[in-house]
Amino acid sequence: MKRVVYTVTLNPALDRTIYVETLRVHESNRIRREQRFAGGKGIDVSRALAALGTPNVALGFVGGFDGKEFEGRLLLEGVNCRFTPIAGETRTNIIIQDEATGSETPLLAQGPRVQPAELMDFVGRLEALNDVGFLVISGSLPIGLTPAVYRRLIEIALAKGARVMLDTSGEGLRQGITSGPTFIKPNRTELAELAGTDLPDIASIVRFGRTLLDRVKVVLVSLGAEGMAYVSAERVLVARPPRVEVKSTVGAGDCAVAGFVHSLLGNKPVEDSLRLAVAAGSAATMCPGTGLCRPADIAALLPGIEVRELKS
Repeated sequence: MKRVVYTVTLNPALDRTIYVETLRVHESNRIRREQRFAGGKGIDVSRALAALGTPNVALGFVGGFDGKEFEGRLLLEGVNCRFTPIAGETRTNIIIQDEATGSETPLLAQGPRVQPAELMDFVGRLEALNDVGFLVISGSLPIGLTPAVYRRLIEIALAKGARVMLDTSGEGLRQGITSGPTFIKPNRTELAELAGTDLPDIASIVRFGRTLLDRVKVVLVSLGAEGMAYVSAERVLVARPPRVEVKSTVGAGDCAVAGFVHSLLGNKPVEDSLRLAVAAGSAATMCPGTGLCRPADIAALLPGIEVRELKS
């Protein structure tokens, strides 16, 4: 039986990127152009995996007219979907791009309330899958759900023999790790929140990451322009990208997850998987708005990524 990669996005969104020449507060601003994408952290992982050539299936909740547009946009990108319908309307996020300064201003919608019966429809669909090889759980929880949901989804996937990547923050991360996901991928700020203290350097990040290895096998930490750290019981690696012109940080972490998973599925060495993760994340920052990583940019960045092992 062929094992499949599934992504979970419980609070997906239509991302609407609006470009203005110069954003002026308290004045009328003329829109120069706009783009619309299906978004949400797990959805971005699915889109990036598809761009890298890894088939996958996106799971989550969708509803209303915007939900139909959301599914249609994913279909046009070649992303397979098995969404659970809900009564509420799929949310829309607005990202304002100021072309004069290069700055971006995200306006993030809260999203619809998910009812208990709708949640159980979703759980039932996941339990019925018999081909889960890798489950990526990403992003925030919609109104009506608690972090206990992440714990249950992780338990279901692990019982099926799947590897699980959890990429969330706050209480969702804190409770999620108690179910023993294979990987977690916080950024530096999210890891510091979990630690309850600042983590100002790589040494402190590694020290705290090691305290989590009784619950997870691998801690991946996004370090922004500094790259990514990989912490396991066997090895500690740090990958650093070359400098790039950053046009947007939207989706960078999700592309890094996609690059890592794509490489792992190809049975590549850990160093290569980390290198591809950093290349994909850096490539995403080179695209304005909610555009994701492009394979050509990834290929160009790969030779310049340094991976070094830290000895204890």
